[in-house]
Amino acid sequence: MDQTHFLREVLSRWDEKSQLARLPGEYDWNFRVSGGATGILKIMHQGCDRVLVETQVAMLNHLAQVAHLPTPSVIPSVAANDIECVATEGTKRLAWMISLLPGQTLASAAPIGLSLMRDIGLCLARLHVALKDFSHPGLNRTFKWDLKAADWFEPFVPQIQDPARIATVSQIFADYKSNHQAFLKSLPQQAIHNDLNDHNILVIIDGDGTSHVSGLIDFGDILYGSVLADVAIAAAYLVLSCDNPIERLAMFLDGYQSVHPLTEAEIDAVWPLALTRLAASVTNAAVMKQEKPDDPYVVVTEGAAWQLLDRLDAFNETVIRLRLRQTRQEVLTR
Repeated sequence: MDQTHFLREVLSRWDEKSQLARLPGEYDWNFRVSGGATGILKIMHQGCDRVLVETQVAMLNHLAQVAHLPTPSVIPSVAANDIECVATEGTKRLAWMISLLPGQTLASAAPIGLSLMRDIGLCLARLHVALKDFSHPGLNRTFKWDLKAADWFEPFVPQIQDPARIATVSQIFADYKSNHQAFLKSLPQQAIHNDLNDHNILVIIDGDGTSHVSGLIDFGDILYGSVLADVAIAAAYLVLSCDNPIERLAMFLDGYQSVHPLTEAEIDAVWPLALTRLAASVTNAAVMKQEKPDDPYVVVTEGAAWQLLDRLDAFNETVIRLRLRQTRQEVLTR
């Protein structure tokens, strides 16, 4: 059976009259569904472990019950199943659907004010509070995007090819292993999003230019990790493609700590761990460009990440550390 017929078979589990529009994804198929049922249809890669989907479904259902957060809700099939297994000739995949949230991705939004950075921090902290008591066997996993195991990428750094950039990324990983990896592993672990990048944050910009978070999406990388890892991952993308990266970061941390204060040691680790995430991202892009040369998704962050990494000499780490510590003091004295 060809792909069109297979997709129609999958869609029939929800509403066969609906229309599909393909969305980007690294491993799985994602579609915007309209014209009947409305939502995001997720069709997992062949061989996907069912527990990975069950974990996401359980987390989203948990959030729907305990938190007032802009996260998607799971849409059951007409058979009242959260997950459908669709098997046809030569093809067998898991499929599920979630609600469509309003807004546009942060990556496509403009203008972006500092107040939005604070709102993102607030939302992430509230997410962490809501997930503190959530557990699931599927969260016990380690894979390449686990920040506490970021040195997984180190052997692949030479694939970047440019000597100066190899040196930059190698230094970031060396600092990570010497000064931050053990600390990250020592922190309390809980369920975290693990991939709150600028394509996984939806925002609405009002007519007067003010903006707010309208969605936190794509929970496909969830695992047990420290909240600091989640903060650093989000920070890595918030400081890209802007003229005021440290003030953005400060406002993000201000919002976060108004709900969930960080220790001074955690604050000091945010910037180097954000750089570690960017180092992992550009290394992954170098590898994936060779494996999937025609897939633009694998390099979606590469250009912006290199714009920052190529000018690291312009950043004074002592000044950054003091500025970010200031956010903690300001929150504690309010």
